[in-house]
Amino acid sequence: MTIPESIKQFITWIQGFDHQFIRCHPDLQDVLEKCDFEPSIMREGYRLVVVKRKVAIACNLPKAFGEGDCEIEFSSILLRGLKIHLNHQDILGQLMTGLHTQPDWECRRFLKQLDKNTFQVNLGQTTVILSNLEAIDLCLCVDEVCQEYQNLIIEFENALETWNFEFIKFSSIRGFILFSVRQELWELMQQFANEFDYTKGKSEWHLFHREDISIRVSRGIRDHTFIYPKLDRDLSLLANNQINIIYELNDVNLQSIETGKISLWQQDIGIRGTWTARYTKQWLLEKYIPKIINYYSGKTQLSEAELLAKITNYTSYRMPIKEIDNIRDLVPYLRDIQSWLHIYMENITASLLKPYYQAYTNLVRNTDSSITGIDYIIVNLRKVEWKNTQEENFNNFKDWKNLTFKYAIDCLDKQVARINNSEYENSFKADLITRTFIWIIENGKISFSQAQLNAAKQALLPLWEQSRFEMRHVYPNR
Repeated sequence: MTIPESIKQFITWIQGFDHQFIRCHPDLQDVLEKCDFEPSIMREGYRLVVVKRKVAIACNLPKAFGEGDCEIEFSSILLRGLKIHLNHQDILGQLMTGLHTQPDWECRRFLKQLDKNTFQVNLGQTTVILSNLEAIDLCLCVDEVCQEYQNLIIEFENALETWNFEFIKFSSIRGFILFSVRQELWELMQQFANEFDYTKGKSEWHLFHREDISIRVSRGIRDHTFIYPKLDRDLSLLANNQINIIYELNDVNLQSIETGKISLWQQDIGIRGTWTARYTKQWLLEKYIPKIINYYSGKTQLSEAELLAKITNYTSYRMPIKEIDNIRDLVPYLRDIQSWLHIYMENITASLLKPYYQAYTNLVRNTDSSITGIDYIIVNLRKVEWKNTQEENFNNFKDWKNLTFKYAIDCLDKQVARINNSEYENSFKADLITRTFIWIIENGKISFSQAQLNAAKQALLPLWEQSRFEMRHVYPNR
């Protein structure tokens, strides 16, 4: 369509005005939205470009816990020439939640609906006003980019077995805390690495090379892992002479991650190639440290017991979800989900919660009616249903002492029916329902079938994995 010259002049003039004027003239908005992009998706290595009719996003995807970024453009004449740059923290903190949801569901942090056809969009330090169609296309672009962004981060964590370790970043160092040792043991670890540098011999223990203060475990050709020390004086639980041992994500160690060779780095992971965080920790504790203590026995004032006594392990074992057969082993995972829901600021897509509500309601359905804390259960479930003022709710709640566990199950069944007819859920309600499930499992005598337990584990896994990802990568960037 050819835009008349008079309209072009008017558009040039109106560009200096606030978008509030545009919202009051939807007919003018129609004119401004005629020069659409040609939709496409292009992927080359770690470069992803997603184009919809109204919006285009060009993204540099993250490499091995590195930082990506993106640039957003709009086809509207009013926004022509505007390029919004988002860094890694912006992408994770602003765009990552609420993927695959509609703009008006209030599940996305960067969107605020102003009226039926208008949205306020906050991207980095820039705020723009978009029409409904523009907001939909923006969401579609964000879904494509952020889903791949998230997939890559999860892929790196899975392959390098890092989920059970705390991620740490300081100066130019990125890595994971494996455990801590007293300073004297770390000094022996460094001394041994110096003596058994791979340039000084060919024995099975000539594996090391010093890189500044870090230890490089290598055969000179193939790097296995990098170990970095960090003295953490901020943690009161650590004495001043305790050293955190960091599994360092060194660029040299991950050099096979190149454009166009995305899958090559995974092929190199293993005992003869790049070591995972889990294997590195195992090797240090079971082979390297015992070797050092034996090698320097009689040469240090500290006994073996004194050196080993100060090793602090930060990871706690929990039964993998798929292997759980004791119902109470579900509770640590439910607590993780509850903590996530408690700080979740937006609505959450109902598709993630529907199987969860159903499976756990079925799991706890046959609980002994003598369960303690029935008042706590009823209060939580009533709060989910409350819509009136606090005073009205209190008056309606005076009869709670006469209510039974059967009433609680009836309430849970109502929530299952409600969410099955919903597109999204208030995170506060999901938090309360999760607290209820936790209480019943911890305090009740429950009769359940294997099928009910299996359904509960299956429903828990995707919800917990989403909470784990966001608590680790999204919320630290908000």
